[in-house]
Amino acid sequence: MPTFTDITTWTDRLGHSRLRTYTDEQGHFWLEQNSSKDSKWARLSREGHKVAWEFEAPSGPYTGRLLIDGDVYTVSEATKKFLKA
Repeated sequence: MPTFTDITTWTDRLGHSRLRTYTDEQGHFWLEQNSSKDSKWARLSREGHKVAWEFEAPSGPYTGRLLIDGDVYTVSEATKKFLKA
């Protein structure tokens, strides 16, 4: 059974990328970070962290929140916690 806080349990997949997705109780769409991308968040994912992005709905706008290792953060909070200099 898929559990919101555990990305590894998400069973829905997005298109050819096969990235995991999850739709929460409020209808928000969560999309797993593509670890093959060239970004600081992809690097964090490659380091073993489970990262997903929240959108208002499938094909909807980004909400500004991320799920990292089972906890929800704003980009600012996540940057301070995971991307320290």
